Amino acid sequence: MSAVTTETNPLQPPTNPDSTSKGKSGALSSPAASRRLLKGLGATALYPIVTAIVQILIVPVFLRFWGPGLYGEWLVLTTLPQYMALSDMGFGSVAGNDMTMRVAANDRSGALSSFQSAWVMICMITTAFGALAAVAVYLLPLRRWLHLAITQPGELHGVLLLLIIYSMATLQTTLAGAGFRCDGNYALGTVFINVLRVVEAVGMAAIVIFGAGPLLVAAFMVATRLAGQVVLCLILRRCSPWITWGVKHASSSAIWKMARPATAFMAFPLGNAMSIQGMLIVIGIALGPIAVTFFSTLRTLTRVGVMIVETVRHSIWPELSAAFGERNWAYARKLHGKGCQAAMLLCGGATLFLALFGRRIYIFWTHGMLPYNATLFHVLLLVVLINSLWYASSAVSLACNAHQRIAGVLLVSTMSSLPVAYLLMTHFGLLGAALSLVATDAVMVPYVLESSLSILHESHYDFLRELFTSPNLRGWMVQIMGKQR
Repeated sequence: MSAVTTETNPLQPPTNPDSTSKGKSGALSSPAASRRLLKGLGATALYPIVTAIVQILIVPVFLRFWGPGLYGEWLVLTTLPQYMALSDMGFGSVAGNDMTMRVAANDRSGALSSFQSAWVMICMITTAFGALAAVAVYLLPLRRWLHLAITQPGELHGVLLLLIIYSMATLQTTLAGAGFRCDGNYALGTVFINVLRVVEAVGMAAIVIFGAGPLLVAAFMVATRLAGQVVLCLILRRCSPWITWGVKHASSSAIWKMARPATAFMAFPLGNAMSIQGMLIVIGIALGPIAVTFFSTLRTLTRVGVMIVETVRHSIWPELSAAFGERNWAYARKLHGKGCQAAMLLCGGATLFLALFGRRIYIFWTHGMLPYNATLFHVLLLVVLINSLWYASSAVSLACNAHQRIAGVLLVSTMSSLPVAYLLMTHFGLLGAALSLVATDAVMVPYVLESSLSILHESHYDFLRELFTSPNLRGWMVQIMGKQR
């Protein structure tokens, strides 16, 4: 591994942003940036659409051909390997931020060093974690712990081992996505990954209809993901030939520089996994697999708003990294304000729609096979609304790898929510799990907003003014089209 040194340090924004903002205004940075942002928004918008298609397709098919019992056990089993996605220690996402900032600062050699260094660490760590997880599958009494009555021991071992391999392959997809993002091709990479998700979902539904069980479904997932990764790498090579896989440009100094933000970044997928998959495991232990199916389907429907906010966050994320790399702080503030504005408006509209029509949609979606609980559904909608107040804003700290503190708060709050949920469920049933989620997101709102404003050196007044000012859509489109007023 070679040591790559550079004077550019995009990981550390200056203490006085206004002194290095190059005199740029808060308008969209350039027509090229405007087009990238618009394409990124369109591509990222595919995520909730694809997720909705996947859920609409998967849930009724699995319920009909497997039944609530086996499908509930499948949901529990698929949650366990999700934690394998944490084994890259956040190096893929942090490397993507670092690469984007360095490319914006015309430092491709440093970006390549970050890419290959992250790949070395991901391969080493995931191999070790995968081996430990495989041993645990055979040594731990998971079938008894998870109250699995339908899935047999041999099938259980095979399914979990295949899902571990699937999770390891997904981490390679994440790193390839970082390559697309740093070179202005975020939209292209995002479109392909969403197409891959559709192929996986359609294939899974098809083989289940023809009688496949959990083992064959897991094998199909692995084969599809590996084939998709090969195609993704070929496309990346064609778009950005300077990004190469290997160890030649990997650097121990680059690894150590990314280590701290990468380790902290683990708190986000870990917190998400504990909030979603971890909560399902706790519900399974407390109330059984049928309750898991009931809670999972209700929460999936309410999380349409979360997917919309995630679309906004992922759309502004690459542009924020580029703005930090260019030291264009006015543009970064504009992105933050308008991103939060879009997230609140879109999520609020989706939540209102579900509050009015959620019951009909849920009964139609599940073919009436699961009961509808209005109180639980509305509390889960409240969780989504509170989440929208901080989730989009977190893109600021994530984009410049300054997320260590909010990561710690998120991790502590989500870890605390699991035992709290278990205790509340003994008195309130599934409603107790939903109430613990409300408390978690309520803790995050003030802390994340303060962190973002501190990084941007922005006052509360300026942020609120941007938040409640209508966007200049006409001026935006004029700039994108390259026309003069």
